[in-house]
Amino acid sequence: MADRSVVDAVKFGTSGFRGRWGIEYTEPVARDIAQAICDYLIEEESLEGKVVVIGYDSREHADIAARWCADVVLRNGLAVHLTSRDTPTPALAFYAGRVLGEESAGIINCTASHNPIDWHGIKFSLRDGSISPPRATDFIGTRATAYRRGERSASLREPTDEDRTRLTEFDPREAYCRWLLDSGETDCRIPLDHDRIRDYFADKLIVIDEMHGTGRGYLQTVLDEIGVPYRVIHGERDPRLGGLHSANPEEPHIQGLKDAVAETGAVLGVGLDTDADRYGIVDRGGLYIEPNYVFAMLTRYLGVERRLKGCVASTYVTTHIIDRIAADIPDNEAYRPSPGALPMHRRDSGYQVICGDPAEMISSNSFTVLTGLKYIIQVPQMDRDYTLLDDPPADWLCRLLIGGEQASGMTTKGHVPDKDGIWADLLVLDMVAHFGMSLSEIWAETQKLYGGTITVPLNLTIPAEHKAPFIDSFLDTAKSTGRLAGLPVVFAGGIPGKYAELRIEDVSGNTDNYLHARPSGTEPLVRVYLEAATQATLDALRADVDDRLRGLRT
Repeated sequence: MADRSVVDAVKFGTSGFRGRWGIEYTEPVARDIAQAICDYLIEEESLEGKVVVIGYDSREHADIAARWCADVVLRNGLAVHLTSRDTPTPALAFYAGRVLGEESAGIINCTASHNPIDWHGIKFSLRDGSISPPRATDFIGTRATAYRRGERSASLREPTDEDRTRLTEFDPREAYCRWLLDSGETDCRIPLDHDRIRDYFADKLIVIDEMHGTGRGYLQTVLDEIGVPYRVIHGERDPRLGGLHSANPEEPHIQGLKDAVAETGAVLGVGLDTDADRYGIVDRGGLYIEPNYVFAMLTRYLGVERRLKGCVASTYVTTHIIDRIAADIPDNEAYRPSPGALPMHRRDSGYQVICGDPAEMISSNSFTVLTGLKYIIQVPQMDRDYTLLDDPPADWLCRLLIGGEQASGMTTKGHVPDKDGIWADLLVLDMVAHFGMSLSEIWAETQKLYGGTITVPLNLTIPAEHKAPFIDSFLDTAKSTGRLAGLPVVFAGGIPGKYAELRIEDVSGNTDNYLHARPSGTEPLVRVYLEAATQATLDALRADVDDRLRGLRT
């Protein structure tokens, strides 16, 4: 394949590399990245007898890309376990970390996750399924860039027949589904109450939206075992994802599930994205439930209702109701931050306080981290002052009760150290069966107990040269006027050009209103997150953002 890529510098971030097929993402680019991953493994690890796990998602060409990566790994003398079908990201993490264990060297996953159909990706995860730390992603990006620019040369030979004897195909579905069903029976993971789930849903219908993705058949396998009636939509493998712009179980892409729930009279709809690491939830009547609300309800369910202990961790753009709920988890002091401990993002040397008291922004009962699940899974490896332990306990993941982010990512105590949409969907079923109410009723009750909150994420397409000025404009306004959307700003801070966070007082004196803004790390977007105690305040904040956006276009 001729090298027609426009890429000569590889940006390899938390989610690895992503690009459009045949433009940024070509065979030479993919092979250079795979070689850089091999270099990292060879230089960092003792690989004798170790296996590189390689998987791919269900979009067109992903299986071809996985074969390219397998060729590179094999010609480096390493063994490969390659999935025999498109496979969920969490199932790969399970297989590498729980099935192979010490035999695992790491995971190469050819997926662009929830991105649009023409985008592809290569993601590298550690041997236990953990998301790669910066030292790994920085090395891979730098080394792949050197190959792209001809500063280093990689062997282009094809694997020999002897090389190919080190390739084994596998499908982890059966083992992974059994592991989910057995959760908590012999380990610290959270058990599901199969009997209660079966009894509650016996005469009710659930709709599963597989979005033509890798999660096909996974929830079906688990629910068949428990004995829950369901209907599946978008359950066929379609390399073009059935015409969906993005197989992403969030608004507006989840309309098919909303319609199916409403039309069938189902009590619940659960969805998965392309690689099944994100979840989507629809309540009866076709009402989409924001991930922030799902995460808050599950925190209440697991910690307050079931009295399970452990750290509660969320990203700084997730709903602030989490901290109020975490305060009610009984006997959980050992898993809370130290009094006055600064969250991750406010420790950066570039962080500037524009106005207000930083102490008013500290989470007292839950840990607040940077955006990305890789930071959430660092929390159980930290002390209460947010300092990473040099020698975390072997069962460190058991110290986490629940960790989640606004972007539909979640994991829990003892589970895989990566996002798992399949597991999140099952926890929601377990919660609904426990309360015996609809999600809307559970959420209304939760807000009555812990205060009302409305959250809205905005994904704004903004030219690269305007991203930093747009983000800084919020801080500049707070500094010059002390107000935003006509309301007093009680706190404003951030790193100029990188992100801004503001806390606002509404007309009633309530200060549980927030605006966060940051650039996307993988897409040409600025993400703005709004949270307000009332719809009127939310509308005012939204209007302010819209005015700034219009100002860029005039």
